[in-house]
Amino acid sequence: MVYEAAFVKDDSDDFNEPYLPARYREVVRKKKQHRLLKKIALIAVGFFILAAGIVFISGILSGTPQPAQIPAPAPTPNMMPMQTLIPTAVTSLPTATSGRTTVPVTASFTIPATAIPVTPTEPPQPVLTARAGTYVTPTEDTTPTITEQRAKEIALAAFPSLPAGDMKVDLSTSAEFGRVWKYTLRADTTTEAYGLLDAETGMIATFNRTIHPGARPQNPVLTLGNARQIADATINSRNTGILSINMSESRYIPLVTPNGNVAGSYRFIYNRIIQDYPCDADGFIVSVDAISGAITEYVQRWQTPDNAFMIAEDVVVPRYDATFKVQNRAKSIYPSSVPGLRIISADIRWKDRHDPATIPRPSTIPLAWKIVFDDDIIRAKTVPTPAVGWVDVQTGELLEMTYQH
Repeated sequence: MVYEAAFVKDDSDDFNEPYLPARYREVVRKKKQHRLLKKIALIAVGFFILAAGIVFISGILSGTPQPAQIPAPAPTPNMMPMQTLIPTAVTSLPTATSGRTTVPVTASFTIPATAIPVTPTEPPQPVLTARAGTYVTPTEDTTPTITEQRAKEIALAAFPSLPAGDMKVDLSTSAEFGRVWKYTLRADTTTEAYGLLDAETGMIATFNRTIHPGARPQNPVLTLGNARQIADATINSRNTGILSINMSESRYIPLVTPNGNVAGSYRFIYNRIIQDYPCDADGFIVSVDAISGAITEYVQRWQTPDNAFMIAEDVVVPRYDATFKVQNRAKSIYPSSVPGLRIISADIRWKDRHDPATIPRPSTIPLAWKIVFDDDIIRAKTVPTPAVGWVDVQTGELLEMTYQH
């Protein structure tokens, strides 16, 4: 029997060839190297082109820069001294006086000569503060729109239940309300009512009615709430449209007689509201008889145009900075009174009080801290009038100071 030897392959070479995964990694590595070389070559070519472009452009733009020709200056005219070209601003501050038809309150004050210097001019300038150009003086017509007879009719019909008497009117000028008819109702020798009405519009500016103390009880009949309803209704009945006002003060005032106090009246103060802040001047005052409910006092002031108020922004100057500013100024006026100085109130208001003969320009009424204070000398007076300082809530500027002994 013959056996053939089977062919057996020598696979020793297989051990010398890379295993398939290893070969695959090798191929991937070579491809990555190839791509990297291509990127490097492209970047190099890009840099070369960019450098060539820069050199080319710099060659085109090369050259000595020429200065621009400066035109010869015009001949200098003969200039006048500056003080002759720009007149010195003069601030004329009319002395405020308490209205004869209102009860003095802490908001009433007089501007002292020591606080702000005043230079008299002819005619007086219609400027209340140091802000030049804030107000405009309209052309005045000497003939009032409301005649004397019409003024009498308006005054008699203004408030009901007035006693019979003789109504007299006189054309006058009020520091608070401008051109007015001053009316007085007399019964025999007794003044029953008096006040002011606007000579141009016929609006009742002020009204006061005499309360006779005879046979009045000692205590009020009406409550504060009852009187408040009467005051609100009075304002609404005398004005049309929606009024943006807020009552800031209400109090009971007894009637003082030689034999002691008897029932008097309730007094309410309403402030006009602009952009959520109260006005210092514009608003209403209404007093109601605590027995009969009759109106014994009415004051209406609504003179500032809506566009005259500035835009109310966030308050920058805090209360203590405004108070310090006023105290520091007060120290310079009356140094010996500093130990007795006392801050009565400090609140933010529109500084809208102005001469009624002028019209505030748009955006000229500032929002300011109103600092009310007094000292030992002021408190010792029979009728003490507190001092007032105004500080701008944005700039901290002392706008006005009213401080008089």
